[in-house]
Amino acid sequence: MVSLIAALLLQGASAVVSPAEVSPPNTVTMSLAEVKAFNATVGKDHPHYIRCRTISVTGSLVKRGRVCRTNLEWARLQEDGNEHARKTWEGAMVCGGGPECRGN
Repeated sequence: MVSLIAALLLQGASAVVSPAEVSPPNTVTMSLAEVKAFNATVGKDHPHYIRCRTISVTGSLVKRGRVCRTNLEWARLQEDGNEHARKTWEGAMVCGGGPECRGN
């Protein structure tokens, strides 16, 4: 992954590339500098553009963590969360503890 980014930077890849030309990055192993170098080769609306969010660490008032994912991964996480909430809500509406829940 690092060699791909280095090759693009050495070639002077200042132009934004299409989604078909870029393979999905491994955001777990990338440093912040690698993320910035990768993002320089793609546009902000590109599915593989990496967005980082700062999150609070549970159990600490001060410590923060960083989570970096591609636009595509963030969209999938949002859709999965919405689907889970939708199923929970629909399940609560259908089965309110009455006889229809017990199969009677």
